Amino acid sequence: MTCELEGGGKLVSILPEGARVKKGDEVAKLDTDLLSKALNEQQVKCQQADGKKQSCKSELSQAKNKAESEIAKADLALTLAKIDLESFEHPKGEYQKDLEKLKGAHELARKELKESEDDLAFTRDLVKKGFAQLDQIRAKELGLQQRKNQVASAEAELTVLELFTKKKKVTELKAKAEEAMRELARTKDSQKSLIEKAESELKAATSTAEIEKGELTRIEKQIERCTIRAPSEGIVVYSNSRYWDETSRIRPGAQLYYRQEIFTLPDLSRMQVKMKVHETVIKKVTAELPATIQIEAIPNRPLGGKVKNIATIAQADGWRGGGVKQYQTIVTIDEIPTDAGLKPGMTAEVKILVATLPNALSVPVTAVTEYEGARVVYVPTRDGFERREVSLGETNDQFVQILDGLQEGDTVTLDARRRAGADMKATTAKKTPK
Repeated sequence: MTCELEGGGKLVSILPEGARVKKGDEVAKLDTDLLSKALNEQQVKCQQADGKKQSCKSELSQAKNKAESEIAKADLALTLAKIDLESFEHPKGEYQKDLEKLKGAHELARKELKESEDDLAFTRDLVKKGFAQLDQIRAKELGLQQRKNQVASAEAELTVLELFTKKKKVTELKAKAEEAMRELARTKDSQKSLIEKAESELKAATSTAEIEKGELTRIEKQIERCTIRAPSEGIVVYSNSRYWDETSRIRPGAQLYYRQEIFTLPDLSRMQVKMKVHETVIKKVTAELPATIQIEAIPNRPLGGKVKNIATIAQADGWRGGGVKQYQTIVTIDEIPTDAGLKPGMTAEVKILVATLPNALSVPVTAVTEYEGARVVYVPTRDGFERREVSLGETNDQFVQILDGLQEGDTVTLDARRRAGADMKATTAKKTPK
């Protein structure tokens, strides 16, 4: 199991190493103080974000209702303005009514004027005959003048109506209708803008609420990850991948980093050995090859096994290994004795059987060395030690196969490298001029 807490955390408690646990049991716990505080703060932020979201919803609803009301009001004003214009211009509308009224008044004034003229002429005739007084003529003339003024006034009103009042009223009513139309367009645009603004604010508030909720969920999950439970049944084994670093040692109070391995739960009934194979012989090792495992804790009881897998990429041991590259290899153990008492972390020696060479002639690896580009061995003779060139075959960490240069029963020395070094010095000394 690894530390899944983002940014790592402080290990508060952990079961003792070697404790047996079942699936779901609490194994370790990380400090939750900071996360609990962050959780409380985030809950407040979520409530505020939800409140803002609801407020924006209400404002959007109000904006839509207001828009409907304002647009309906502007539309009504436009309709009334059109009706006013139509009622004035219609053949039976207000203008025609006023025109007929003035024409009637003008016609009546003309009739009254004619009657006044006839009455004045009749009165004058009576005065000539002596049947009426001269004062009556003056009264009739005054009445006639009044009738003439009435006719002139009626004609003037009729002219003003036809030439000016109609044009002015039509222009005024058309302008009012056009302004009402423009006001309706402005109202629609302004209300649309207000609705879009309210929708934008609601969208932003919704996004903010979702972000805050997501952060709250993330913190809750982080708090859940502070309690580390066993994914399966097994024995608790602390991680020791950074054995050289004391600060990384698993213990209560240790500061863990993200993805740091904390413990494992190995199944003691199914064990395997992790080993490293040198790059010079890795090509000989393949999966399913048989192997012999010797556990140091149970000497003289070799166990059988086989190669499970070989790493694709080599691991360098850094400056300690002098740059030597080795490949991590996993070897499974076939059958584990019930009384073996194997524990994770024990040391084992593994031998992988890569090939079987029947009737092979071999010598210890210390009997072979290199001299002037050739592989040689040293064979004791009556005259001393003979340096003999040989051809090599397969090898392991103890013996090397001799293909040519030796025969069964030949004796070789085990200090070939020292003797080759001495021969090299002697040859160099002879070549050096005095």
